[in-house]
Formats: sequence, structure tokens, C-alpha cells
Amino acid sequence: MAEIEIDKNLTLREYFATRQNVPDAVRQHIDEASGNAGLSLNEYFRRGCTLPHEVWEWLNRDGAFDDPLLSRFVAPFPPPNLMENVSGLVSESGFASHGADFWGVLSRLSPKPLDRFASVLDFGCGCGRLARMFLGHPGKVSGCDIDAQHITWLREGLPYCSAYLTKPDAALPFYDKSFEFIVSISIFTHLSESSQDLLLRELRRIAKDNAVLMLTIHGERALERALTEPKIWEMIAVDKDPFEAAREAFQKGQYGFILQHGHLTTESFDYGISFAPKSYIHDRWGELFHIETHASGALHDWQDVIVLRPKKK
Repeated sequence: MAEIEIDKNLTLREYFATRQNVPDAVRQHIDEASGNAGLSLNEYFRRGCTLPHEVWEWLNRDGAFDDPLLSRFVAPFPPPNLMENVSGLVSESGFASHGADFWGVLSRLSPKPLDRFASVLDFGCGCGRLARMFLGHPGKVSGCDIDAQHITWLREGLPYCSAYLTKPDAALPFYDKSFEFIVSISIFTHLSESSQDLLLRELRRIAKDNAVLMLTIHGERALERALTEPKIWEMIAVDKDPFEAAREAFQKGQYGFILQHGHLTTESFDYGISFAPKSYIHDRWGELFHIETHASGALHDWQDVIVLRPKKK
């Protein structure tokens, strides 16, 4: 997006007086009753992710694309090849919409606003699909990923996010009890059971005692859609026999994993697609964490979001 000069004195009242199709959930934060109407666009939107989450979602999903005047208030985008690498999307609007969707779901599941966490880790951050949404966060924001090209771009494009290159199936480069909030989207959905166990232990180690963790998995809803929707079956791109074996394991309350021979699979690291039933999450993950919420299909009617708190050692 090209940055466009804007009248720094233009108020919310003046700007939105002629704007149509602004959701009521957004207008309630910018109208006269909110006390914000007299603020300039710069004063208000420069707050970034400390804005009410409804406003921040709208700005990133719609506002910045409906009017280029607002594009300066959102984070920059990675190049199309990197966006496609992590999401299958090549348009900035599609990439932004995913990030806004994630922010909204996490905000509604969180016990407090996401900007109130003093230290944040985006585990498996890719090229910033979610990390872009932490623009303006007053605390320490970090991200880590096993793909060097993602980390290189994050360090250049999102300097407010401390980006770390990690290795598969290895200890994470963080001290014990480093983070108050840990989020991981579309990572535990692709791990073998042994990799899952290792990383759960690592996340427990680096989580503060009062931390909140939000991790996504493929659960019952994802399995149901894979079985009944041709487009989903095409998307996951697996052979029928290993899928049936994973489905049978799932039905027995076990972990189902299907190896995929993509660019992330190596001799020492198995990458694929996994399915985990609710009872398994409760028992296996419950060894290390209190399961606060299991939100089935909460992310795009596809991935479950598991909200966790560390158990005392």
C-alpha cells in the first residue's frame, strides 16, 4: 500500500460524517458519545492494536482498503510469495482479512485485551499474518519461525516484533518464564505427536506462571469438513489410506498424524497434518496445562482454539 498524505487535523467527526457502511460496532467508538469524535485521525488510529478490537479489525480488514487515506495506520505487507507460502493467499486484502479474523477470535477468547499482556510470543509466526496486528503494542512482542526467509522479512518489515529463527524439534531460544501470552496458529495442526510433546514442554517452560496460551488444532470440526467437503479434501492434499488411519485413531481418542512430503519435511523432521480429539487434548495437554476453553471450529469454522494456563510444577 502506498502511504498517502493526510490532513493531520481532520477529525473523526469530519471524516466519518460522509462515510457509509461503517459497522455500528465501530461507530460506537468514534461517535460523540464515545468522547473520541474530536480527535484527529492521527491521534486516534496511531494507537494501533490498543484501539478497541472491533475498530482495529475493521481498519485492517476494510478501512485501509476502502480508503487509502487510512492505509498508513496498518502494518506493511510481506511480498506475495511469502504471503502465499504461509496462507495460500497472494493479495494484501486477503492476507489482512485473515489477520483481522485471528485478532477478533483471540480477543473474544482472551480474559483481557491482547494489548494488556506485557510480553507476547507469536510461535510459528510465518511472515506476520498475525504479527502485523500487534502494531502499536505497548509491551514486548516476539515471533519465532523455522523459515529463514520469513524471519528476514519480519526483521525488516515489522521492527516492533523481535524475530527469532528456530530449528524443528529443538529447544526454543528463550529463558524460562519469558512470556505472559503465547499464541500459535496453524502449527500444532501439522506436527507429529513427538514434536507436539516436545514443543508443549517448551512452551510450558517459557510461559510465565500466570500466562495465557492460545494454540490451534484440527479437531472434530476439521475432520468432519475434510470428510464431507471436496474443496477441503483437495486443500489438505493427502492420500486416502493414511487419512483413514488417522481418522480411525481419532475415533479411538488417539492422535492422528499424516506425513506430507513438502518442503518442511526432512530426514530429521516430520511435517504433515494432524487431528486431535477433545478427550486427547484434555488428557495429554492437561498434563502440563489447565484447559480453560476448547473452542471448536472457532477459526474460520476449521481450526479449534485451545485456551490454556500453565499448571504449577
